[in-house]
Amino acid sequence: MPKLKFLLFPLLLLVSCSNEEPIYHNYHETKSCLISWSDVFNQKEDDYLVYFYSERCGHCNEIKQDVISFYLEDIYPMYFVCTDIEVVLGPKNNLVGIDNIDDFYIFGTPFLLNLADHVVSSYYVGANEVKDYISILKNSN
Repeated sequence: MPKLKFLLFPLLLLVSCSNEEPIYHNYHETKSCLISWSDVFNQKEDDYLVYFYSERCGHCNEIKQDVISFYLEDIYPMYFVCTDIEVVLGPKNNLVGIDNIDDFYIFGTPFLLNLADHVVSSYYVGANEVKDYISILKNSN
């Protein structure tokens, strides 16, 4: 029995030393880039992303760590709109080319908007599409 204890101790020591605590991000880390609905088309950059989320949305919470990690890497200018405060929902029509808040709406959350020259150039709806697009942006840098 003493041999077994002798062999288990180094193994347990290696396992316990190799585990790092995961980092958990929260939306308070994005507070400096939290914008209102009316400011979606009014940012200083010409090209940027706007991420629409709800604190109560299960799909938003599912990808929260990925989205906030992407934002913190500062790969692409990014802003956040909390839809718990205000939002305009609409039908699933093509939004590409819209350049003003009066004609703009989202289909639900999570929703990621890509603007080029302050005009909607693309958008991504749902956890999978948003996560896939930020992964593409990460890998292209």
